[in-house]
Amino acid sequence: MYLLFFTCLATNKYTYSQQNALLYSVKHPKSKKTSYLLGTMHVMSQEKFFFPSKIEEVISNCKMLCLEVENISNQAIDPASLFDSNKSLKDFCSVAQWDSILVWAEKDLMMTNENFESNFKYAKPFVLVQLMIQNTLPVIQMSHEKELEKLADKTNMKKIGLETIDEQLNIFNNIEYPLQIEMIMSQLRDLSQSETDFKTMEDIYNSQNLDSLCAFSEKDITPIIREELLVKRNLKWISNMQDFMKKQSVFFAVGAAHLCGPDGLIELLSKEGYVIEGINL
Repeated sequence: MYLLFFTCLATNKYTYSQQNALLYSVKHPKSKKTSYLLGTMHVMSQEKFFFPSKIEEVISNCKMLCLEVENISNQAIDPASLFDSNKSLKDFCSVAQWDSILVWAEKDLMMTNENFESNFKYAKPFVLVQLMIQNTLPVIQMSHEKELEKLADKTNMKKIGLETIDEQLNIFNNIEYPLQIEMIMSQLRDLSQSETDFKTMEDIYNSQNLDSLCAFSEKDITPIIREELLVKRNLKWISNMQDFMKKQSVFFAVGAAHLCGPDGLIELLSKEGYVIEGINL
């Protein structure tokens, strides 16, 4: 499971240090080492997967690959982190909300009401959101993170993560259940449009238009969700990124939404004195 929160809107909003590119060089005036920062889509269709040879050329100049999570291909999730035996999901839903979830489960998961309640009674709400998103994604998927790991393995490049899977999942422990239930309802309302929106997002990503990708990530996201999923994590990551770059050249790859706006990694690194330059792929 991976955090897959992107929605669709193509407008230009930001005028910060980002330069409408997906890949950036990162260098501090006091250092001779150049690192790089790539904004990714965690999942793309095989048909539209965008991974130009320039990425392989750039990563070959680095000593370490740093992803959101180290070795994402081999990560196992503790089932206990997906459930809370003290909270019945149904108790936080209205009758209409619960009925809507059951209708979805029967259609998309092919589960009877009894079977669904038996399996997901104590599931944390974000688990259902992830399932709903996953069911709208392409059957044959590609991942920037997995391809980058393959390149790193070829040269025995060191791999490291900015956080763990458990830390990612624990993000939702800071979000109250009623708000997570509303996330479920919002996703259910948009299911018919999700597949089309995903294809549009792929096209915008492939155009390397970071402004539009940033607008994608901002539509309909609540301040609390944005704070927990993006802002707090960016602020936590920055000090680690700086420590890593002091020792070697690093190729960072994180979801493109983390590059956006005044709280994005590009702007935060700029404020720390780093020179950030876009690289056209």
